[in-house]
Amino acid sequence: MLINSLLLFIEETLPIFILYAYICAWHSFFDANKKSVQLETKQVKHLAVWFFTLKQDHHSFYFFSIILGLLCSAILTHFRPWLGMTLEGIGYEILLIGVSLSLTASVIFGQTTNNDLVRKLLFSLSLFLLVLPHASDFIVFFTSIGQTQLHASVYVGVSVGLGICISISYLLFFVFINIDKSLPLKLAIALFLAGQLSNIVTVLQQIDVLSSSLPLWNTNNLISDRNEYGQFFHVLIGYDATPTLVYLAVFGASTIIIFTLLMRTKLIEGKSTIHGVVQ
Repeated sequence: MLINSLLLFIEETLPIFILYAYICAWHSFFDANKKSVQLETKQVKHLAVWFFTLKQDHHSFYFFSIILGLLCSAILTHFRPWLGMTLEGIGYEILLIGVSLSLTASVIFGQTTNNDLVRKLLFSLSLFLLVLPHASDFIVFFTSIGQTQLHASVYVGVSVGLGICISISYLLFFVFINIDKSLPLKLAIALFLAGQLSNIVTVLQQIDVLSSSLPLWNTNNLISDRNEYGQFFHVLIGYDATPTLVYLAVFGASTIIIFTLLMRTKLIEGKSTIHGVVQ
């Protein structure tokens, strides 16, 4: 039960933490255009860094959107049986596809706009959309366990998973804000969004819109989809141990298109600091 709860928690929450880290790193590039105070590398130890420079007001937008997403996910969980019976039994799957497409669009438009308020609102929307289905899945798991017996190992697994997700999120944020160029961050975001879009292939196969095909290869003996490493790389770069041709085509095309759109964004780049990039 400990391992199952740990893996499920990482699977459902790690995308949220990674997207949050990417959004905060992206903000650092824009915030640098408004601040000319250069900070020494030694100041990385300040407490503000551990909260992704929490004094910046965009965090209030994001925290609110996450909390709202958690509340709405509870409502979604309640209506999931009803959604599953609508549209000839594919109502919930259609909702998942719409959420994935809207999530990708909100992140892309949020990163290509120079309007601060619009960017915060779009990024908040993307976090809300990401929280909605993932939190709902975890609530279903938690509820099913609670109907039998809520083992202490479940709480331990959730606590350990939360620590892992926070650590990965902070590490990614720290890495990208200390890189002189925004290109690696754009590529990472493109891979992340492409992985989210590629999940649509699985959904379409579940509702028989796409026929299931044989995988091109199998790397489960190296990195299995069912362990924490496979889940981490799946969220980070869209890794799949048994990819089909359709999956690779969707993932590759999505990565190229999203990365091309992000490259249109012009950012002032220079020396990275804990608060952003200073020329």
